Order: sequence, then structure tokens, then C-alpha cells
Amino acid sequence: MRVLVVGANGFIGCAVVVALHRTGIQTRCIVRSAGSFTRRFPETDTRSLDLTADAARDMDCWAGLLEGIDAVINAAGVLQPGKAEDAWSVHCHAPAALFNACEKTGVRRVIHISAIGVMEAETTFALSKRVGDQALMARDLDWTILRPAVVVGDGSYGGTSLLRALAVFPFITPLIGDGSTPMDIIHKDDLATGIVELLRTGSGMRTVLEPAGAGRLTLVEVIAAYRNWFGLPPQPVVSIPDWGATLIARTGDMTRMHPITSTALIQFRARLTGDASRFAEVTGIRSPGLPERLAAHPCESQDLWHARLFLLKPLVRFSLALLWAVSGLVGLLAPATTFGPVLESLPMQGLHGSAVVIMSTVDLAIALALTLGWRLKLMAWIQITVVLGYTLVLGILAPALWVAPLGGLLKNIPILILLLLHRVLEEER
Repeated sequence: MRVLVVGANGFIGCAVVVALHRTGIQTRCIVRSAGSFTRRFPETDTRSLDLTADAARDMDCWAGLLEGIDAVINAAGVLQPGKAEDAWSVHCHAPAALFNACEKTGVRRVIHISAIGVMEAETTFALSKRVGDQALMARDLDWTILRPAVVVGDGSYGGTSLLRALAVFPFITPLIGDGSTPMDIIHKDDLATGIVELLRTGSGMRTVLEPAGAGRLTLVEVIAAYRNWFGLPPQPVVSIPDWGATLIARTGDMTRMHPITSTALIQFRARLTGDASRFAEVTGIRSPGLPERLAAHPCESQDLWHARLFLLKPLVRFSLALLWAVSGLVGLLAPATTFGPVLESLPMQGLHGSAVVIMSTVDLAIALALTLGWRLKLMAWIQITVVLGYTLVLGILAPALWVAPLGGLLKNIPILILLLLHRVLEEER
């Protein structure tokens, strides 16, 4: 059997690819960029395709990708893209072309991974997912739609990272509401194994399943389970009121601070529970509860590091934005005499005013890009380049600045290290 996996580089998609290979099933993987994925999974037949591009809406494009394929698994999804149209492309338009091609080429078996709560919430994510699900159900295909509850993994990404970060929050544990929100947790490996069983046995055709693990928990119990896993003692729980959670989420929208977004908050308020017994009945896979899963994979140092660094990630970004903003504003607003000691040591006296304006404008542009979350990996390298440029030019033209009072140019060394940390933290996958 050979399976086409769409969205193979995602949190769930990677687990699906591993589970398929473990059982000897060959894959053709569709990802946005094939380079790094091919290095991680050299045994796969990997193809690049951006699901937001026009090519992804072309049935003939998908027909070519379906050559020699026996079944399709669609694991593509985007919670809150930069443009709403991208959600519709990924969840509706591209899948419609794919499923149309399946009908035309005779590839009947389709497993489509949706999400829990899409029938209740009214977000762009939920609406586009819902329309995509319903369109598939209307087709003459042997489909199975999966709407998993909260998916976690041994590693950490997205919502899992946020849960872990809340568990290691210092001094208090902040929770939305009173922490009584019911949640079903399923490990991504159990979900992937269930998908393999659906393919292998042919069960669950023309059925909607809501995969979940055993032992329903509340949000406060989930956080406590992770805190116990980290070996940390209990601490007071502080409730975040609805207005506070909404304000934080909207700030996350504006600054692109995923996964803290309005969409995530609304989905959280919709429904996070599935049907563990039905999933086990159809697939034969009984996923253990979260405490049992965590006990089978003891916490290691990188787990605690990542959870704490996840908390520091926004602080690093916004502290750098503040640094650049203040630097730019001081340069533009402070009187020229403020820079006298520095300017007097430099050549080209007539150009000093223009140089200050240019550098200040650059500083403010960097601050704005950081605040709005614009191409953060690129911005990290730009910041490193600018700081190195400032340091080298001023250090050569005015060497006395290295030993100036209060640190002078020496302060740029820890700033560069902080920028390197910022660059590392923005590399999520």
C-alpha cells in the first residue's frame, strides 16, 4: 500500500508518517518545503506544494500526485493564519481539488483529520473546517473524518507547549476561568496508530470519529498532571477572568504570539471532549490517560528547559522591541548635544545629524517589526547584523567607547547573545 499524506510536516502529520513506515506502508508526503522534511525522513517520496497557492486548487495537479496511490490522509490545518483566505484554502479549496481528483482517479479511501469543536465554534478556523468536512461527506468516497480532542506528544508544539508553560509558571498557576473546563487528551502516537488501523482494516468508513484518550480531566487537573511530571510542588491557582483572557488573546493576534490567539481561545471555550470508547471500538486502539502517558515518558532536562523558555520567548521578543524603540526615539527626540561626546570622536562632522536620523529610523522599524511579529527569524538576523555593524563601526572609529562609563560598547556583547537566543526560540520546526 502507498499512502498520500498531506500536511506531513505538521504536529500530527509527522506522527502519521512514522506510524505508516513502522507498519511497512509507503508514503508520498506533501509539504510546503521538501528540503528539511526530506532530510528528516529520507525514505519518503516528498513533494512540495503550498496549499494556499493556486496550484493546490488544480485537480490535475493532485491527479498527478495521486499516481500509484491507494489511500489519502489529509492532516493539513492552520489555526490562525495571517490571512483568513489561507484558512479557506487549506481547509476547503485545496482539499476539494484533492478529493475531486480522488474520485476521478479511483482513489477511494480518504482519512481526513479535522478538529474537535468545529461544529460549535464560529471562528474562521471552525467554519472553514466544517465546510471542508461537509464537502467530503457529500462525495462518493470511502471517507473517515477524525475530530480529535486535545492532541499532545512527547515533544512540545502549539497547545502542548502552552499547557507545559502554564505548569511551570512561577509562583502561581494562571488558568482561564476556574479551571473546570473538561478536556480529553490523546497522544499523537495513539491517534496515528488508530489511523493506520483504519487503513489496514477498512473500518470506520463514512463515519465521523472523535478520538480521545481515557480519563476525562479538567484544565486544572491537566496542569497539575504536567506539574507533577516536572517534579514541581503544587502552587496557588489564579483565575483569569473572561475579559482578561480576551485581552490577552487579542494582544496575541496583533503581535502574532501563537498559540495565544482569539481563535485558540474561542475553540477552547467551544468543546475539548471527544468519544474515547467509540474511537477504541472502531480502531481497537485504547489510548491511556494523560497521567499514565506522562509516567511512561519521564521528564528530562530538555522538557523543563523548553517549558520555561516558552514563557521567556515573548519577554525576549518584547524586551528587544522596547530596546529598539527607546533607542530610536532617543535618537530622534533628544537634543544634538546629548551625542556630543560620541559625535566629536567621529569623522565626517557634517553628516552626524543625518546619520543619527537614519540609525534611529532603522531602530524604530525593527521595533515595529518585532512588535507585530513580522518575519521574526529574518528579523533576528537583521538585528544581529545591525548591532554588529554599530559595534564594529563605532569600535573602530571611536575605540574609547569600549571603555566608556556604564559599559559603552561592551553592552552589545550580551545583547548579541540575547539576539542569538531570540533567533533560536523562533525556530519552532
